[in-house]
Amino acid sequence: MNLDKEKAYRVKSLSQDILEHLMEDNTSYRHDDLKYVIEMLARSVSDLVTLYTDREGDHETALKGTISKMRIGYNILQYKETSKLVRKQDKYHEMP
Repeated sequence: MNLDKEKAYRVKSLSQDILEHLMEDNTSYRHDDLKYVIEMLARSVSDLVTLYTDREGDHETALKGTISKMRIGYNILQYKETSKLVRKQDKYHEMP
């Protein structure tokens, strides 16, 4: 499989991971965090459209940038989920 296809599949995988996080009923996110995630996803879509329409561009770099933006969005959602679990654990364990 060529490198561009691998990276395209990585973009798809990250988008599915982001959707899974957002569809969880028991997790709530701050407005500012969601706004930032939406910004990163919109920039990713813009990158992909540029990649698709500009046959002369540097596809490898564009895909790397897209993956980075999507990872940032995913990490924001992942951080919120992890911090929620830590808060729950702290709630049940008294601090010395």
